[in-house]
Amino acid sequence: MKRRYKIGLGLLAVVLVFIGVNAYFWFTREPRPLVIAEAGIGGERVNINGLPANFYRGEDGGPRPAILLLGGSEGGLREYRNVFARQLSDEGYAVLYQSYYATSESNRSFNMVPLETLDASLDWLSSNPDIRPGPIAVIGHSKGAEGALLLATRDARVGAVVAAMPSDVVWQGFDFDSIDMSQFASSWSEDGEPVAYLPYQSLAWHEYFSVDAPRFEMFNRSRDMVSDHPDAFIPVELTNTALLLICGRDDTLWPGCRMAEAIEERATTGSDSAVEVLAYDNAGHWAFGPASDIHENDSQTLGRMGGTVDGDVAARLDQWPRILSFLEDTIGSANSGLATVEE
Repeated sequence: MKRRYKIGLGLLAVVLVFIGVNAYFWFTREPRPLVIAEAGIGGERVNINGLPANFYRGEDGGPRPAILLLGGSEGGLREYRNVFARQLSDEGYAVLYQSYYATSESNRSFNMVPLETLDASLDWLSSNPDIRPGPIAVIGHSKGAEGALLLATRDARVGAVVAAMPSDVVWQGFDFDSIDMSQFASSWSEDGEPVAYLPYQSLAWHEYFSVDAPRFEMFNRSRDMVSDHPDAFIPVELTNTALLLICGRDDTLWPGCRMAEAIEERATTGSDSAVEVLAYDNAGHWAFGPASDIHENDSQTLGRMGGTVDGDVAARLDQWPRILSFLEDTIGSANSGLATVEE
């Protein structure tokens, strides 16, 4: 009995030391750097609603169909997203890669991000002489997909959405440099008020050590509670926007395929939306992005949030022509001269 008691105390001491060491490194680490990459070759820096964006108009100078590109929770502007924007521009599109948070100390948290920033991006594109009149496509990854789907439900100018690793709900806000998430309201705001959101369900302390993917478990368990917060659903059933949803079945960040399938069910039940889901085996949260000429920072993420490097690359290779076909069918292309124009 005494021996088991001593073993128990020893294990408890090890756990407390482990927690203490991790807490020390948490509280003494440097905040995540703010990254605002220059537009680089083929692009120009513009400012929309007080936030930087990179615009790729294309070399031909003629009006082109427009794409609004939204990154994920990395925030700011990243070179690997610039690479993707340039590749889309090479296919005949004018691409606005818009930042919406993590551009300064004042907006470092993903909390109450104004949807008006996304509205202003559409306004800017619609009034730009380099843009061909007609529907605008919005492409978003992860939290950017959440924002893209929200935007489609509030603005009829959005004619197509490519939502990669999407969410069917609005989530509570967060900050990568904070442990206590209870201080955050919605990820998004409208007119200064929080958009209805799904709060996080905390894991028990021992679960952080006993489950394979604690972040996935937290998101998945939180998503189980959506019936208590039905207003958190993104009302995709209220829009006829065409949707292309992309997910990796082995995503270890959040249940993107579960939520993509829920989006498909709601959209096809409540509206005339054309919806397609591309779900990839052996692929994770980074199974989206450039399939060639991959930027070094992007290549380092492959396989890091589920799936494998080969699985993520295979998914990107498969989806690229499908994305182009989807865009051609919904907003056209300057290269083909078949851009859709609203009457």
